[in-house]
Amino acid sequence: MKASDLAALPFAAGAALRHRRFFHPDGVLANGSIERLAPPGEGLPVESGDIVGRISKAVGTPGALPDAAGLAWRMPAAAFAATPWDVLLVSAGLGSSDFVANRVALRAVTSWSDALYSSLLPLNYHGELWWIRARLTTPVDGLGLSLQAVRQHISGGGLQFEVEQACGTSAFEPMAAIRLTTVVPLAEEGDHDVNFDPVRHTAPDVRVWPEWLRDVRSRAYRSSREGRDAET
Repeated sequence: MKASDLAALPFAAGAALRHRRFFHPDGVLANGSIERLAPPGEGLPVESGDIVGRISKAVGTPGALPDAAGLAWRMPAAAFAATPWDVLLVSAGLGSSDFVANRVALRAVTSWSDALYSSLLPLNYHGELWWIRARLTTPVDGLGLSLQAVRQHISGGGLQFEVEQACGTSAFEPMAAIRLTTVVPLAEEGDHDVNFDPVRHTAPDVRVWPEWLRDVRSRAYRSSREGRDAET
């Protein structure tokens, strides 16, 4: 058994016990759109269009209790691409500093508006490493990380995020704007929601870096899905 297989075993066991995904088990799925703001050909190959997004709590703490906040979205497959493109971000760092430590340090938050979302790992694109981060620009009143509040805000007018990219250790610059406008009813989500996977579902020439950690992460996501689907 490979080391990456061993590392993935706890995720399979945890998902089997929960009968749901090990990563970010609780969330709100919504339809929306992404608008590219970066000049064409500058940075990652994100294009404007419709998306499906998900706002979630990493551990799945009940109610409005603090947790690490997650933001994921799926873009349709580009021309000649085999799969759609999934991007997963999680709350990280302190403040808006460009220090690399702020890009990789997972952080629990007490409100949606307080979260600065990061890719945690860079993406290798044409030999350069690109980071992604995002922040909520729609005010969400009150403290607490309540998914019910997220549902109400999306249904009541939508939630908008600004998304930025940075090459290597350079400063972040605007990349895109995301707007989530329609909550997907639970009956339509299915038992297991959307299987976001940034390793398997990616754009041509875009890969999670470093490669060895990419393999571990891929097996962890796969084990989480298999454990969740296992019968008791």
